Amino acid sequence: MFGSLRKRMGICSFKKERSHIEIQRRMTNLQDARRIGILYMLEDVPDYERVSEFVTELQHEHKEVKALGFVKNKNLISRFLPKLSFDFFSTKDLTWFYKPVHTTVRDFIEIEFDILIDLSLQDCFPLKYISGLSKSFCKVGRFSEENSSYYDFMIDSKSSTSFKEFLGYVKHYLSIINCDAKSIQ
Repeated sequence: MFGSLRKRMGICSFKKERSHIEIQRRMTNLQDARRIGILYMLEDVPDYERVSEFVTELQHEHKEVKALGFVKNKNLISRFLPKLSFDFFSTKDLTWFYKPVHTTVRDFIEIEFDILIDLSLQDCFPLKYISGLSKSFCKVGRFSEENSSYYDFMIDSKSSTSFKEFLGYVKHYLSIINCDAKSIQ
């Protein structure tokens, strides 16, 4: 009960902050994007390796990529190798209302990514906070009614979808988007 009260207060504070920002929207596919931001919840080594492979794949295509992982257990951060394009934050970097306050989070929010991809498969307020305040032009994440105010493009997945499958869906759909198509009137 106490945790849900803290979360509700955090959401109210977040909505107030979000109402004061103006964000430009522009749909972009993976081919045309130059700067890509990736948000993810870091729970185990295989997911970290999949994100790392995805980042490397994008960098080989001459994309500027920045990945930010949220680790629920602050002791797990030491298990993952720090890399130039990767930053992490943990529960110790959250306020009492679950707002992320680490400097890497503030810096990440300020970057104008062509695409921001949230790879989290479950609701995570700190990652929604970052997505909601990000200055990115196109925000992509998992489909849910609640997420419709945070993301420009959502991918529907079953509750049984694995991280690997969801990452595959993201790559597929962001590769086939035709941003040059004329809208039908």
